[in-house]
Amino acid sequence: MNTGVLTPQEALIFRLRELFETAGYKRFKMGKFEDYDLYSRYKDFLVSDAVISFTDGSGALKALKPDVTLSIIKSARPQPGKTEKLYYNESVYRQSGSSFKEMMQCGLECIGSVDETCVLDVLSLAAKCLKEISEDCILSISQVVSGDETGSEKLSMLQKEMDSLGFSDIVRIDSSSEPAMRYYSGIVFKGYINGVPEAVLSGGQYDMLAVRMGKNCRAIGFAVYMDALERFLNSDKSSSTHDSNSMLKVALPKGRLGEKVYKMFEAAGYECPEVLSKSRKLIFENAEKRVSYFWVKPSDVAAYVERGAADVGVCGKDIIMEHDPDIYELLDLNTGKCRMAVASKKDFSDDESRTLTVATKFENIAAEYYASLGRDIDIVPLNGSIELAPLLGLSDVIVDIVETGNTLRENGLMEYEKIADISARLIANKASFEFKNDMMLKLSEALGKQVEND
Repeated sequence: MNTGVLTPQEALIFRLRELFETAGYKRFKMGKFEDYDLYSRYKDFLVSDAVISFTDGSGALKALKPDVTLSIIKSARPQPGKTEKLYYNESVYRQSGSSFKEMMQCGLECIGSVDETCVLDVLSLAAKCLKEISEDCILSISQVVSGDETGSEKLSMLQKEMDSLGFSDIVRIDSSSEPAMRYYSGIVFKGYINGVPEAVLSGGQYDMLAVRMGKNCRAIGFAVYMDALERFLNSDKSSSTHDSNSMLKVALPKGRLGEKVYKMFEAAGYECPEVLSKSRKLIFENAEKRVSYFWVKPSDVAAYVERGAADVGVCGKDIIMEHDPDIYELLDLNTGKCRMAVASKKDFSDDESRTLTVATKFENIAAEYYASLGRDIDIVPLNGSIELAPLLGLSDVIVDIVETGNTLRENGLMEYEKIADISARLIANKASFEFKNDMMLKLSEALGKQVEND
């Protein structure tokens, strides 16, 4: 066979399949459709409850599969003392933004009598998968909060065992426990490739799901996300180095807040005088301090960080709450303080017998807040002059940022409820945090001292 006709993704899939077969895993092959009821009953275990459904010729409600694990557990027949070892490479169909996307996954599941040896075997295969993609990788392992005081001891033991298998260079133990999760119990792990801005591998123990689906067994597995690797695999990796000791890329918000935040960076020892110059330059670097800055629109900072164009950035808590980006929030910089609040005319009285009309540009924050109150609302999306809405009868109330409250008072409005306190936060890309961990922690510590001194 002429392997030269394979795309990089196809070639990788075949290498991973060979790896799984050699390790004694059997291929699990499934159809594209599943009974919709499966996802309806276990929707809390899905990444998203948005599922493409349709009615087949017999009138049965079917769905394009958004998940492989549920189907595998559904069909599993674990025997006492035995373990089923299955692998797959299948497409799933998940929501991506406002549309759906076909995503190829290649992974494995170990179901049945899963002991510590099985766990170590799965972690070893996860590490080998990452090394098949790139030697510059990290497997981050953590523990789900379960009230088990021996969790940290188990992680330490896993570290030693993985070290003995030759993976000491890529395994990172995250001693901070993960919050209780719907899907996983025990250990969880993620795999990162330097140069890819998101996790390319994700897995863990999901005993709770197996038990809930009527299987008296334990289970552990992981998936490699081929779509996350597409750009990396098709790039000329020899022409660009992803050095974990390279510059720290910082996205600053344009305007007064950004200038104030830069002063904090400067005082913390990360100066770059050109940043405040009246220049048409877009990127400013200080090679000695190993830091690179660029200015972006405040509402865009989180997007630059989430997608890996920036390693860290500074944005308001309102942006994080509204868009829920997949980032780490490292530090409250205690500046740019304000609050998200509900306001209306002074004579406003809420009639709970009818739908409340809410004008805002923070649609998700408003929806989540009123959902927590069980209040039925109709959102009017606006991008500016929000205060006009109740004055002209466009809405009953507004949800907006309030700093001093002067604008409200000058327009005959008043604040009724505070939703949340807002301030500027230091955020980080999750993949960059793994490869530039020391740099980011040093920066966060230095900025933290500036916050304490203010």
